[in-house]
Amino acid sequence: APGSPIFDLCCGIGGDTAAMARSTGHRESVITAIDRDPFMEAMATENLRLNTPVNDLSLSFRCDDVLNLQLTNDATVHIDPDRRDDAGRKTRPEDYSPAWNLVEQMVDRCDAAIIKLAPAAELQDRDGRHRLWISLAGTVREQTLLMNRSINLASFDLGISLREGGRSAIVVNREGQAFSYSGNVPDGKCGRTDQPAGYMVDPDAAVRAAGLTESFALGHELQLLGGPAGFLTGQSAIESDVAICEPIVWSGSCDDRQLRKTLRSMNCFPWRVKTRGVSQNPNILEKRYRQCGETPVTLWIGKGAKRHYAVMTES
Repeated sequence: APGSPIFDLCCGIGGDTAAMARSTGHRESVITAIDRDPFMEAMATENLRLNTPVNDLSLSFRCDDVLNLQLTNDATVHIDPDRRDDAGRKTRPEDYSPAWNLVEQMVDRCDAAIIKLAPAAELQDRDGRHRLWISLAGTVREQTLLMNRSINLASFDLGISLREGGRSAIVVNREGQAFSYSGNVPDGKCGRTDQPAGYMVDPDAAVRAAGLTESFALGHELQLLGGPAGFLTGQSAIESDVAICEPIVWSGSCDDRQLRKTLRSMNCFPWRVKTRGVSQNPNILEKRYRQCGETPVTLWIGKGAKRHYAVMTES
């Protein structure tokens, strides 16, 4: 709410604090950025001096342990727990710093909270939470946990309905356009097949990371080609901003000699290779078959129940 306190906890060099400061929705609020590392606090202070309209709102900085903070019920909190130590990146929330159980206790009573997580972090879906996976140019960059009123605020900003206990994928393309897909992990399983149908479909990595591949398949009348990590296939084309859908022009064995012969006979080359569940390197295959023809196609190689398969689609 306007005027309520906003906290950027574990603020680091202040990138998220700067984004908050530039948001017109927070001009009547006081933002407090906190990090226990004095070097980070100094970096954040200088970052905001250079990159934010500091005269438009009140900003303050504290070098402190965020666990010392006494939050009020009307507070809005953004927290980016430390997910690294000397041993490297940490995936499990219980290995973060501050400890995850303490983070939950701290933000559960707040009006709204946003917590950054590793894409592979596992949490229980429950009321009062919504989990978002965000990809940029096909690569999943982070998982974000929305809590309490931040779910409704994000729904308004994104223009979609985010359900408590649900999950969403936010797909940002190279041009900076954002698209979304929202759903719940389905109770029922979608159908499986070992035979490609008329179209090949591959949901964005954010949809897959969110565990919404089967939800997407059920919603678009698609089947899993092979196992649960496989591509999707269907008889009809689908319209989606968060998935690739292309018509099949050939399917068969993924044997190297057979593929080369088929590409030459069709005067085609794979400008893009997509693999799933197999060991082949897409970059190597693109180079290997580049001189086979002149017409660009997408080459899909995956693992069925009994054998590997190859599919070519019109790009």
